[in-house]
Formats: sequence, structure tokens, C-alpha cells
Amino acid sequence: MTDGGSPVLDATVLAAAAQVLAEHGWHDFTLERVAQAAGVSRVTLYRRGVTKDVLFDAIVVGAAQAWQSALWPALTGPGSGADRLRHALGAACAVVEEHLRLLAGLSTVPDPVFHLDAEDGTGHRTRDVYVTPFRRLLQDGQADGSVRAELDAEQTATLLFNVITRTYLHLRTGHGWPPARTADALLDLITPGLLTTGPGTVPTRKE
Repeated sequence: MTDGGSPVLDATVLAAAAQVLAEHGWHDFTLERVAQAAGVSRVTLYRRGVTKDVLFDAIVVGAAQAWQSALWPALTGPGSGADRLRHALGAACAVVEEHLRLLAGLSTVPDPVFHLDAEDGTGHRTRDVYVTPFRRLLQDGQADGSVRAELDAEQTATLLFNVITRTYLHLRTGHGWPPARTADALLDLITPGLLTTGPGTVPTRKE
């Protein structure tokens, strides 16, 4: 039975779906496995209107919400644009680490979630959810002089998102680098090309 025509999903089923995707990847992501992991029958999921696509869409929305929550403090906190951008880059590494196995599973999807340009179920474009925080912080830094003015904020934000998520995921799962080493190496490589000065400083504007 569905609620007003919408599929009925609960935390147990969503957690089971994420577990199955993390363990088996997209090609072996089946409702039978999800039902087994959730401790319910396949028929129960069918009666609730739950399909593979419904579960996948819910996982995508959950991933976008986790990303937004992780980067929100950097967007709203104090400090220069450069300070908050560094905070956001570190937070991006941390959220990938937190959901490492799930993101590895999502990376097996034929059309990877991070490249989708469809609505994520909340009225936002999937790509915008991930790129917008970096763009805003770059623009804030350009406004206060702590980020290089010649950078194209939109292009650089897209580059940052892809470099951070994909490289962090690959180094952790493909090369077995430890989390701190991976994050530090990425940030040390990326930030010098973004900032106008050293860490924690904002250049004095000449009148």
C-alpha cells in the first residue's frame, strides 16, 4: 500500500538499499537483496510501491543532502572567503570519507550520479547542489581579495568538485591511502592555485 500514491520508504529500507549498493554495486543492486537486508519480503516492497529506481533516487537525494549539510558551516561561518573555502574543501573530503563505501557503489552506475544534470527530487539540479557551495565561496573570496580575481568561479567550482570527490575516492579505495594523508595532499596541491596569499591572511587592498 502506498501513501497518497507515493512509495512508502522507511529508514530501514533506505539503509538496506545503501548497504546493498555499497556492497554489490549497481549491476547487482536488486530489490531481492534490499528486501533481504531490510528483513522484509520482496512482495512487501512491491506493495509499498518501492522499485529499484525509487530506491536509487532516494539514495541520490540523501547524498545531496549530506553534501549540503557538510558544507553549510563553511558557507555561513566567519572568516575570509579563502578561509571558508579551505574549510569547505576539508569538509568535502570528510563527507566523502563518511560515505566512502556508498559513493564507491554509486560510482558503478552507468550514468554516475555526480554527472547527472536532472532534478534531484527537491527541485534542484544534481550538479548545482554539489558545485554551488564552491562557486559562492570563490566569489566571496574574490570580493574580499583572498581568492584570485582572474579565476572563473563557475568553471573552478566544477573543477574543485570533480577533483576532490573523484580523486579522494580513488586514492582511498584504489590506493589505500589513509584519510588524513589523502585530504592533506589534495588540499596542499589545490589551494595554492586558488588563493592570493598564504593561509589565514587577506591581502591589504591598495587605494
